[in-house]
Amino acid sequence: MFRVLDLAKPRLGTRRLTSMVTGLSAVLLLMACSEFGAGTGQISQRIGEITRDPSAQQVDLAKLTSFGWDRVYHFEPGSTREAICDFIHAGRNVCGRVIRYPAVPADHQALVFALGPQLTHVELHALAHGRMELKQEAGGLPKSRATLRIRRLSLGTAQEQIVLEPQ
Repeated sequence: MFRVLDLAKPRLGTRRLTSMVTGLSAVLLLMACSEFGAGTGQISQRIGEITRDPSAQQVDLAKLTSFGWDRVYHFEPGSTREAICDFIHAGRNVCGRVIRYPAVPADHQALVFALGPQLTHVELHALAHGRMELKQEAGGLPKSRATLRIRRLSLGTAQEQIVLEPQ
């Protein structure tokens, strides 16, 4: 599968063949469970349902997901496909199948979920559902700390901006 921040050189022979088959399986799995198009993902939609409730004070990402993960990364609007693929160590041939947009749209952030060294889910998160203010650490945001506080900021008009940040 894709190795996230795994800098070890692959071995040749049977191990390399096994790695290639595993990588192909990962792509197929991601195609089945991830939001690859340029539209807002299902997790983002669920976050939006929560943040639209004026009484809601937090979003627990762990409760919104049905797949395995132990950390999440985010990429800001404008982040390129190449930057995301470099980060997740996806080769050029695989990259276009995993990340189907040339850059993260201006009104979205990209969410990348991983379990150990494996990528498990990628999707676009609409900023209208809350801008995630996560520090991009090498280890990502651990699942144990992925309960995000909802802050509502008045924009001086009838609108508000929603900010999601670790508690």
